[in-house]
Order: sequence, then structure tokens, then C-alpha cells
Amino acid sequence: MEVQFFCAKTLEEALALLQQYREELLIVNGGTDAVLSITEKKVSPKAILQVSRLPGFHDITAVDGRIRIGGGATYNELLASPLLAGHRGLREAVSHLASPAIRALGTAAGNICTAAPAADAAAMLYALEAEVCLESAAGQRRVALRDFYVADRSYATVRRPDELLTAIEIPALKAGDGTGYCRLSRRKAQDIGKLLVGVYCSFTGSGISHISISLGAVNASLVHARALEETLVGKTAAEAVACARETYPVEAKLRESYFKAYKQDVICPAVSRAIAMAAATA
Repeated sequence: MEVQFFCAKTLEEALALLQQYREELLIVNGGTDAVLSITEKKVSPKAILQVSRLPGFHDITAVDGRIRIGGGATYNELLASPLLAGHRGLREAVSHLASPAIRALGTAAGNICTAAPAADAAAMLYALEAEVCLESAAGQRRVALRDFYVADRSYATVRRPDELLTAIEIPALKAGDGTGYCRLSRRKAQDIGKLLVGVYCSFTGSGISHISISLGAVNASLVHARALEETLVGKTAAEAVACARETYPVEAKLRESYFKAYKQDVICPAVSRAIAMAAATA
């Protein structure tokens, strides 16, 4: 079967092709996941759409107290952006992801849309309470990243076949805000994380006024540790670090795997370490 290849020059052109081909079209941004899916014969598209050259797709800008990351922005572009220099957690998640070659091509948007349960950038963006902008020929909608994934299903999202993820928005950090990330894996580089923890917190005075915690590689999709967050609000940094070290996140219902016992042993120290990093950067 002959596969059509398109390199869209405008957003309107890309959205028209998405509307035409829908499920039969494969979107390629950085291509680090898409190419693998093709070579492993997991997908057999009728058409491939390259979107990385769309105008403004690599921009990272500040808009109304938020930071807008273009859908084509690579990991290296995230690391180079002065707007993200203070986001220690996101920088940690991205800088330890895959390899230098992947970081030069891969994108946070692709990491999100692949919807793998052990996706580093997506796990930290989840903690940052990110929103994604989805566009189609019919219009635009914004979806909180926590609502973007289908619960208890890996590699599944609410993105419609005719929609393109055009941008990711996260809060710009204010005084008293901090972020942290902890990744545990067998190797420091080019390995899938066995446990991912993202933390975003705000301090008012010496106490935590708001905290968001994400867990990756513990279930079929990314996990929001709501109960632990409620326990930590009002605590000082030292109290929160100590409490997290002793409090198992009830939402982390680990799947059966070779690493289950290991994850049970290290999840509390990992969460505690991510909170300590966030507190140190607040």
C-alpha cells in the first residue's frame, strides 16, 4: 500500500488533512515514537503528516501569567528557554530523558500524546497542572492534562482523530513556588524510568498552601496523588519531607510486574526527594 506523506506549511492545511484522513493519518512531530511504531508494524497509516515546521510551533512564550509551549518545541528548546530556567522539576525530567539525539528531535507534545505510563516530560507537566490546546477544523478546546488521559488504560487519550495538540500551557512560577522531580531507573540515561515523581508546590510563609504530586510508571496511566497532597497542605518543608517518607500514596495501586516489590520500597523515599527539591527551589 502506498503511503501519502504531507509536510504541512500552515495550521489550516494540517487540520484539513486531519479532517480528511482521521484515524488513517499518523502525526509525526519529532518522530521518535511514531517512527518506532511504524517499524514495529504497530500502525499502518494511509498518510503521514509532518507538523514540526508549522509556523510558531517551536515558540515558548509568556501569556497572562502562564507559559505557552508550542506543540513542536523540542526538549532541547525547553532546556534552552529562559522562561523555563526556574522550573527545576521540568528541567530535571527533560535533561534525564532518553539520549541527546532524542532530546534534539523529541517533543513534550509527542510525549503527552503517546500516553505511555512512564513518560518523563508528561509526568512533570501533569504535576504542573498543565493544560493542552487541541485544534481541529471545527475549532479549539483546552483540556487539563489530568483529564487528557483515559484512566486505567495505557496509550489512550481523549484527543479526537481530527485534532492536533498545538500547545501546552503551565503556570509561570511566582514567589514561594517550587518544582521537583525524581526519576528512578536501572541506568542514568537511555532507559525507561521504573518510577517517576513530579511535584509542584506553593509556600505561604513557612507552610505549604498548595501542592500537586504526580506518579508515573506505577499504573496504566499517570496517577494523581490527591490524598497525600491533602495530608501535606499546611506543613513546613521539613514536615512535608518527613511525612512523605512515611506515607504511602494510596493512589499508587501498583500493577503486577517484576519490579512491583522494588517500587513499593522506593516510592515513599522518591516522593520525599521530589518534595525536598521543590521546597529548595521555592
